[in-house]
Amino acid sequence: MSRLLEQREKRARIKALLEAKGLDAVVLKKGSNVAWIIGGRAHIPTTLELSCMDVVVYRDRIVVVTNKIEAPRLKEEELSGDEELIIVNWFEGREGQLPKGERIGVDGAENDRVNLQTEIETLRRNLNDYEVNRLREISKDAAEALGEAMLDIDPEMSEVEVAGEIAEDLWERNLEPVVLLVAGQDRIKKFRHPLPTTAEVGNTVMGVICARRKGLIASVTRIVNFGEISSQMHSTYQRLLKVESAFLDNTKVGATFAEAFKAGTLSYLTEGFERDEWTKHHQGGPTGYLPRDYPAHEKTTQIIGIGNAIAWNPSAEGLKVEDTVITTESGLEILTLDSKWPMIEVAGRSRPAIAQR
Repeated sequence: MSRLLEQREKRARIKALLEAKGLDAVVLKKGSNVAWIIGGRAHIPTTLELSCMDVVVYRDRIVVVTNKIEAPRLKEEELSGDEELIIVNWFEGREGQLPKGERIGVDGAENDRVNLQTEIETLRRNLNDYEVNRLREISKDAAEALGEAMLDIDPEMSEVEVAGEIAEDLWERNLEPVVLLVAGQDRIKKFRHPLPTTAEVGNTVMGVICARRKGLIASVTRIVNFGEISSQMHSTYQRLLKVESAFLDNTKVGATFAEAFKAGTLSYLTEGFERDEWTKHHQGGPTGYLPRDYPAHEKTTQIIGIGNAIAWNPSAEGLKVEDTVITTESGLEILTLDSKWPMIEVAGRSRPAIAQR
């Protein structure tokens, strides 16, 4: 029932959009948008932008167009029951079943439909209460999965073995690892997107995940150090957490992402990092149904709203801090919490420490 109510709330917002634009329907093709509207899995290969179905949202009904391979599973496991199904052969295209014309929108740029990409992404970004509750569960499970794996690894393991441990703990919690990065001591300072290799992790290892369930994604980073943490590493990480606090302090409903971004990047300087440190990796931005809808920057004019999932990820000198938060009427709520991970207080918030093993 909750999935049905979640979808109906979204359809009501789409109906208002269609009425405002003078349109009859909108065609949703992109995986993130389809996952959003159905509240379920919209992919087969995780690498494709387009979904395994197209969804047409009219003012008074919703239609799913898919093939004979996917239809039985979608009907039983992913759809709410409100949808009308149009089923084609696997060797036929779906385009011929979709409405076209000047009164039909679509979530992208096409010649025979009206581009509503920005409007749909804005609706998708404002999570409703059902989605927020789901994201809370997903985020907690993601943080605990990563934490459990990272607290159970050995310095003699390879990065790919660590990745395997993380993936196992994610899948045990019904979470798909759509991003999984691991860096050991020899690579942690070299690469900001460290795809795991066969290199031994050694004394320091960082694990990074974007974990997905039913379309929604939680992002988390955790770092483990075997042996005593050096004074330099401790200082760098403490200063990085202060940079993160500048991002979080300025992530306010009604502000722009640019304002939060500028405050965070300025903090790199005030905390003694190199002037160009923030340019070496994006700093994060809005999330939800993609690892990031886009990386925020100083010209990002989008307004932060209530129910926006956001993941900032400041990094410096081989270290990174990253959690998923949600904006609420009373402020930010950090979602990726793990009671077993060592924590420290920074700017009035409980933040992840570097775990010492």
